Amino acid sequence: MTTFRKIAALAVAAVMTISMGACGNTGSSAADTQDLVVARSLETTDMLPQTGFSNGDIWAIQQVYQTLTRNKTDGSGVEPGLATSWKQSKDGLSWTFNLRRGVKFHNGRTMTAKDVKFSLDFARTARDDKPWQFLFTAIRNVEIVDDYTVRLDLNEPWAPLPSDLSMSASSIMPADFGGKTETEFRNNPVGTGPYKLGEWKKGDYIKFVRNPDYWETGKPKLNSVTFKYVSDANTRSQMVQSGQAQIDEFPTAVSVSSLKKTRNVHVESFPSTSLIWVNLNNRRKPLNDVHVRRAMAYAIDKEAIVRAIYYGQAEKANSMLSKNLMGYSKDVKDLEYDMAKAKEELAKSSAPKHFSLTVQVQSGDPEKSMLAQILQESWKELGIDVQLQTLDSTTVYSNRTAGDFDVAMFEMTNDISDPDEWMQYMFSSSANVNSGYRNEKVDALIKRAAADSNQANRLKDYAEVQQIIADEAPEIPLVYKPGLFAVRDQVKDFTVTTLGEYKLADTTIARE
Repeated sequence: MTTFRKIAALAVAAVMTISMGACGNTGSSAADTQDLVVARSLETTDMLPQTGFSNGDIWAIQQVYQTLTRNKTDGSGVEPGLATSWKQSKDGLSWTFNLRRGVKFHNGRTMTAKDVKFSLDFARTARDDKPWQFLFTAIRNVEIVDDYTVRLDLNEPWAPLPSDLSMSASSIMPADFGGKTETEFRNNPVGTGPYKLGEWKKGDYIKFVRNPDYWETGKPKLNSVTFKYVSDANTRSQMVQSGQAQIDEFPTAVSVSSLKKTRNVHVESFPSTSLIWVNLNNRRKPLNDVHVRRAMAYAIDKEAIVRAIYYGQAEKANSMLSKNLMGYSKDVKDLEYDMAKAKEELAKSSAPKHFSLTVQVQSGDPEKSMLAQILQESWKELGIDVQLQTLDSTTVYSNRTAGDFDVAMFEMTNDISDPDEWMQYMFSSSANVNSGYRNEKVDALIKRAAADSNQANRLKDYAEVQQIIADEAPEIPLVYKPGLFAVRDQVKDFTVTTLGEYKLADTTIARE
């Protein structure tokens, strides 16, 4: 309990810091100009949809680009986007999509089937810097039927296809990058979304301005949206309290009580697929030993984490699949906290006595910092020497992609309504960019589930995968979190989907 008393003391200090930082309101000018500022925890580093990787990229990309299908707000499925309808062939080997007419790109060109073919062909062409290419491996060919109809021919039946096409990597771009080189287009993107790129100062902010030719009549209502990169959670809270920003993305749980007491500020809690987990590099010894990983999982007291760090505003996770996503199984038996079992597992391992590892921690994130300290103390009881390395979020994410880490912690949401993305991305040998985990049975189950149109069969396969992952602990789920946002009262109709996407086309700013 000593560790958790220390963490509680840190939490109190964080509250005091946030409270002391509150200052006067400067938000009224935002209502005059309809310019929204969102203080974000992750930087936008890449605006090319097929290579953009983190939520810092994806949620920015979704303001500029659109996809054939789009996620419903509650994450229960997809609805028409740039395609108005679609139909699967009887043999399941092709899908025909009817395109929306009269949609213009930001450069004034009208979107046609030629643009759809170019975009999907580019997305499915394998390249090392395309982390989402695995979503398109089932597509054999993209055929232009006419200017407003495309047919996707498949190598095999693929049940998740309509959901896969809602992913940001499926965004529709103008053919041939609108006459630009790929590099030029990456830095000056052109899409069909409600906002277009205004200004991008990398490492600081990215600003989007209203698209006057947007196809949804009367939208968007804001003149501009600025995603301001602020890695420090306390600073983000201070910005929304003072009116420098209208929205604070992901305030810490410990700051919520202070924010709720701030004049003209309220805290929104949206249902979410957010999961915080411990990322173990299975490529490195001794983390490639299942007994070592199981020992480390048994040593983590998740209930204490929920109390000490999240003040009950999170829920202990039993599975690496979010509970708000189709396919989640409540029956998965997790490796619950048991230090005796942890020591038994370690005794069976290739490193039974002592080893060292480094946990990479994102700077400016007090919750991750406290989590890292809990892991350090918990694993110390097993004789593991844990060093904490604080890095900026961009470096932590790039290290994950490169496999240059021992242990790290991440918070992610699913990007589509089907579990296939998460299953492939996290655990498939062909697509895994997180842990390096390899399991032929898991690969076969994931592939079979994606090819099966029978929902009951798919759910059964996904439940089995979840249990295997829980047993072998290639990664360790910690908590499920709601989508928390500190929002100034003047912001109206701000909505975030269960999958984390910002719905800003209807948002407005009123006078305070």
